[in-house]
Amino acid sequence: MMKFSRRILVCFAVLAAMLCLDTVWAETVGKVTAEGKGGILLQESLEQLVFSTIRTKAGTEFSAAVLSDDITQLFKSGCFQDVETRVEKQSDGNFHVVFILTARKIVKEIKITGNEYYKEKRLRHLLHHKTGVILNENTMAADRQALLGKYVDAGFHGTEVVSNVEANSDGTTVNIVYVIKETPRRKLLGVGFVGATVFTESELADALMTKRQWWRYIFRFGNYFNDQYLPLDKDRLRDLYTTKGYLDFAVEKIELQEEDGGKWVRPVYHLYEGKPYTIGNIKLNGSLRFTAEQLLAKTSLKSGDVFNSTQANLDLNRMKAEYEVLGYLDLKFVCDKDSHSDTHVVDLNYNVQEGMPSRIRDVLITGNETTQDRVIRRELNILPGDLGDAGKLRLSKTRLQNMGYFESVDVYPVVTPKDDERDVRVEVKEKSTGAISLGVGFSTEESVLGFLELQERNFDIARLFNWPPKGAGQNFRSYIGIGSKSQQVNISLIEPSLLDSIFELQTNLFMNTNFEDEYDERHTGGDVMLSMPIAFNLPFSNHREYWRAGAGVKFDYVKISDISSEERHYRKDEFDLDDDKPRDKVLDYRMQEDKGNYWANSFVTKLTRDTRDDFRFPTKGSRFGADAEFITSALGSYSNYARLHVGGAKYWPLVQDFVLKTSLDFSDTEHISGDDVRIFARYFGGGVGTVRGFKRRDISPVNSNENSIGGLSSMTGTFELMKPVKDFMYVSIFFDYGNVWWKSFDYDLGELNMSVGAGIQLKALPIRLDYGYPVHKEQDHLKNRHGRIHFNIMYSF
Repeated sequence: MMKFSRRILVCFAVLAAMLCLDTVWAETVGKVTAEGKGGILLQESLEQLVFSTIRTKAGTEFSAAVLSDDITQLFKSGCFQDVETRVEKQSDGNFHVVFILTARKIVKEIKITGNEYYKEKRLRHLLHHKTGVILNENTMAADRQALLGKYVDAGFHGTEVVSNVEANSDGTTVNIVYVIKETPRRKLLGVGFVGATVFTESELADALMTKRQWWRYIFRFGNYFNDQYLPLDKDRLRDLYTTKGYLDFAVEKIELQEEDGGKWVRPVYHLYEGKPYTIGNIKLNGSLRFTAEQLLAKTSLKSGDVFNSTQANLDLNRMKAEYEVLGYLDLKFVCDKDSHSDTHVVDLNYNVQEGMPSRIRDVLITGNETTQDRVIRRELNILPGDLGDAGKLRLSKTRLQNMGYFESVDVYPVVTPKDDERDVRVEVKEKSTGAISLGVGFSTEESVLGFLELQERNFDIARLFNWPPKGAGQNFRSYIGIGSKSQQVNISLIEPSLLDSIFELQTNLFMNTNFEDEYDERHTGGDVMLSMPIAFNLPFSNHREYWRAGAGVKFDYVKISDISSEERHYRKDEFDLDDDKPRDKVLDYRMQEDKGNYWANSFVTKLTRDTRDDFRFPTKGSRFGADAEFITSALGSYSNYARLHVGGAKYWPLVQDFVLKTSLDFSDTEHISGDDVRIFARYFGGGVGTVRGFKRRDISPVNSNENSIGGLSSMTGTFELMKPVKDFMYVSIFFDYGNVWWKSFDYDLGELNMSVGAGIQLKALPIRLDYGYPVHKEQDHLKNRHGRIHFNIMYSF
């Protein structure tokens, strides 16, 4: 009983102490003061800044949590280097809270020392930190990086920039001093190799980061040597040699050969190649979910083969994929190579630590200050409830990177309280998505063209009047082009996921004018297109096809004007496409008949498929497109007719890096009822994209003036053999063919114009040059046509 009584007394004592403590801390704040410590803030300014920031006020209930938050907010203001507090009990039982603040120093002067190549005035333009303001370490660090970037961009790769803060004797101000340690720059003369037998010098040079681009031999500006690339070059050369089994390969030394007093340098790589290794034993350890036989059946390297690091990585990824689709996010799967230098045999030991499968609990997105969460989520290939497939995480990362909205993207799993659940964390760093381009172009088809283009790839039309209108993932583009042969005004908006669905909505407004030799043609209007992806498996096959289908409506107001004098006189009898003697009608046809204004409104449907590995320079895959346009008086059009186009291209990888392109396109217009089909709805051939070697619009039926008047059916195709030259351009030889016929579905394979030629296209610059020579000319008006150069260049800035 005595022990029990003591326990009760102790409990009551503890409870009483807690109540007293709670009473103390629940007392009121009686007074709040601010004291400055260093700096030059006046007491009045100090108190105004503090009292406007804190929530601890005289007359309020004292709270340690609120006081802690006040300290945090004062730090965030950026005005104080240190914040201390002191809490004193007053005689009336209330608290006196004292904020003791050390003000940040004011920048009195900014100095730059050590600069010899650049004048100080040019460097100061890069600095954003000002004098007379509080020292900001972040701005100072950004200024240091800007100075360093200036030197690196000019080829001074070894230059160092150090930023120092010097305190002044007044105790309240500091000076920022940027100390620049310049290093001389040298131009890269080229690279050399000693001891290379397995690869050619050209193949080795292609693998390096230190390389002299082809155009540097023509334009000798820039091209500065960066010795920081040399360690990376060693790794790249080693990676290249391991693709052929040379595991003992090493770069023994890199000799820097200088010329012209050190102004030019040529690194020479001294190589030890060794001998290739063959594969000995292949083992797999630690697998519980699959047998070793099941996993090794997915590999292609076998015992006795020459080791190939590229193929070994592919084998490893194939085996890992068996686990990844089942949710093994904690999988650790590595290949340990046990090499025997005496026999040049390497044993491959695949070691597995499976972990356990898991599902995705939630997706967490950070870093997107502008881009909406829903825009990011719809690009993810993995959702809550899915198995934790690492392959889907990689695909999601790739899709986010391909959006072009982010400077960096990271997608990775995060542990949760449950072992079989993971969260997916998506971290992005946004970048500028808007662009303004002002440029000029020239081509043999369009002559001179100047243009102004404004594009925002992450547009939000809902925020049109709440600047900036960004974040919804829409693509907005406006374009104005003025040239000697055409004038173009286009405004388009693409919503890639209408109402977060699979449907893409594309809208477009246009006003385009073409100045032909015999007449002017202007189109004004707009269109709306709704499209969606379609996926299906081919019959009797596991192959899955991915297509895109769309439908929409187009409004087009066409004006034909300024007919040439020779085309103003024409036969007065009615023009009839079904006449028994169409050639007479063609010869007597005059463009004056088409002069006027027309509504050509239509319903449009499209079906496309694209499997090319690259849009600009494909090496494999194909593209196919079929679209139909029904111009109808139901929409207020001048006539009733249908336009159909079916075409595509196939890219065939051949030996080495040769690529064969084959393409074929059919177009046809079928008159149904109403007025005759006008010239703006007919087809013309010749020039880039149809049959090179002929002038644009030259392949066409002609009237008695030998002016092209277009036809209702067209067929063009090409065979083109392409090959890359290093990494800067493609060269090609081609055979083009095609023709345009007056009537609908009037194709005749025996009436094809043909041409052969060669061309080049630069990869880094938008320059293309083709020369085509006609080898067969079907129409009489083409008999005197000879070879033709097709040149196109477009430059924006």
